[in-house]
Amino acid sequence: MLGGAAVALGFMTGAAAAQDAPFSDPPVLTTVAPGAATPEERLEIFGELPAPPPSGDEVVARLDVVLLPSKIWNANSGMTDEVELRAYRDALHPAEPGRPYVAPTLVSRPGQTVRVKIRNLLPAEANCPGHPEDINVPHCFNTTNLHSHGLWVSPAGISDNVLRQLPPNPDFTYEYEYNIPGDHPAGTFWYHPHVHGSTAIQVASGLAGALVIKGDRLPRVDAETKAVIPGDVDLLLRKAPDHVFVLQQIQYACRGADGKPKTNSDGTWRCDKGEVGKLDGYDLFGGPRWKTSGRFTTVNGATVELLEQKAVAGAPERWRFVHGGVADTVKVSIRKRTGKKSLEAIAKAGAISQDALIAKECAPSSQAVAQFEIAADGLTRDAVLERTSTVLQPGYRSDMLVSFPEAGSYCVIDEQVDVKKDAIEGSSDRRQLLFLVDVVAGQPKAATPRDQVKTLLVEAARNLPITDPALAESVVAGLERDLSLAAFKPHASLLQARIDHDQPLIFSLSKGKPTKPGGKTGPGVGRTVDTIRRFDPDDFSRTLVLGDTDRWTLETDDVGHPFHIHVNPFEVESVIDKDGADLTQQAGSQYFGMKGVFKDTVFVEPGVKVNVRSHYARYIGDFVLHCHILNHEDAGMMEMVRIADRGPDGKPMALGHGLTDAVGPEGAARPHTGH
Repeated sequence: MLGGAAVALGFMTGAAAAQDAPFSDPPVLTTVAPGAATPEERLEIFGELPAPPPSGDEVVARLDVVLLPSKIWNANSGMTDEVELRAYRDALHPAEPGRPYVAPTLVSRPGQTVRVKIRNLLPAEANCPGHPEDINVPHCFNTTNLHSHGLWVSPAGISDNVLRQLPPNPDFTYEYEYNIPGDHPAGTFWYHPHVHGSTAIQVASGLAGALVIKGDRLPRVDAETKAVIPGDVDLLLRKAPDHVFVLQQIQYACRGADGKPKTNSDGTWRCDKGEVGKLDGYDLFGGPRWKTSGRFTTVNGATVELLEQKAVAGAPERWRFVHGGVADTVKVSIRKRTGKKSLEAIAKAGAISQDALIAKECAPSSQAVAQFEIAADGLTRDAVLERTSTVLQPGYRSDMLVSFPEAGSYCVIDEQVDVKKDAIEGSSDRRQLLFLVDVVAGQPKAATPRDQVKTLLVEAARNLPITDPALAESVVAGLERDLSLAAFKPHASLLQARIDHDQPLIFSLSKGKPTKPGGKTGPGVGRTVDTIRRFDPDDFSRTLVLGDTDRWTLETDDVGHPFHIHVNPFEVESVIDKDGADLTQQAGSQYFGMKGVFKDTVFVEPGVKVNVRSHYARYIGDFVLHCHILNHEDAGMMEMVRIADRGPDGKPMALGHGLTDAVGPEGAARPHTGH
């Protein structure tokens, strides 16, 4: 590793030793070319300067979905909890007993076909697959599937088709085929289950893993159009250590005789010795339950015993944060550690003690270390954005460069948020110490972190073998001027594009009309308050036309909700508050710097209008949009989306037998109900 320093996330001994051995990033999912032998050893460390993507045009990975017995350190009770939760296991290199609940990282590259073979080894359930009379009542908790969140691939067939249901069956292997196009962006994505009715309970068990596309394409000039075809920002970061941090909220409980979670005297949840914590019902989600549970956001599957990472002063590192959780908004900051408390004592600080711990052990927020975001939701930005904290809503990813100004110990903190405005329902308003970083001295440098980052990027750019001299010069000049990454941004801006249609959308926790007469109202999505409905899998009124560019206006009529849509990303145009101000231009807002940024998930604060643009390219088929508070989705805050080919009249064509040319008010082809 850089500077001879080992990069490791280490576990404590003694009370907090929930795992037997240290581990770093999540292990890498084993991939094998068809007919090739399985490697004897699994690849344990993701960020080996950096680990190359697997070779071969086609590779196969094997995942088992299992009930995994393990242990999680519970600082509130000062003991290690025995737990049994749903987990992904690398079938070619099964996880050892006690390994934390984080899925292996799937690594691929543009142009590669990845076949993921899945066995669902969870216990079978009666009447599953299927659903109750009201499809929006959570059900069939062990029926699963696989969603490649953020990948630009087909939503149909055995690709990223979230409409599939994979019930438990030890004698059958399901298969997914991701044909990653040759022009797919390199970046940080993730994978998780997505069966309506069981998504939240499975993801909150730890069924979530990073999905990283690594690229080595140079920026170049198209011979005919003279336009710049972007390259991969990975080329600028070959000398930077590369780490994955998957953040989750694993909301297990041990129930008392009354069926409710057992609690400590302070109200936080507890499991007594000999009991096994489980995640077995949706009564453990929603409302204030995450905060009152006292549970900790895990980092790569472990709680506060995951404390130390090593780094080198003055040497920028790439940190890939993936919010793969359900229940909490995370606001990441990094501060110098000033206290002297032992690591064992830090691990025993429960949820209610975290604010006092951070105040005593860590420098004030005014002294936070700079973060330099290079990509949001896996997509490289137009320019590096410098800030001192990063808000991560469920589904978000942030790739940032971090450079520590001097040797010492540093706190990585989940900062306090304004839950009513800036965070998802039920988020904790307490701070949490996520982990510590032990920074050793590097070569003496007086440069600021920004200058260290600039030096890394500029020196790498100067050594790129770009064949066009003018382009090579402009790449270096842009980085020197304002840390421009324009030659590495994968999508051309849509902000000046012609708008074909407006797509209004509003979330509501309570106003969703039932899908059937006599049903209950509840969480839903609509175009206006009057049209809000709970999820109906047969409603394709949101039919889009391949090749169109639409403007979406996103709102909520109650609490904040993270909007996520599959297949195509969107570009943020503006976020307008009730006073008419654009929050993308206000430094104190979580939207600051988002204008012109492509994403696949964006939080919608109460009282704002989030305007984004999306272009529907290449893929047709059926998929969904939804709130990424996954228990909201399972309860009905989701909507079907169809992208159809353009007909001669510019409207969507019927997709085949069973559809007529009759259309609804939005121009959507409707199912034929005559037979």
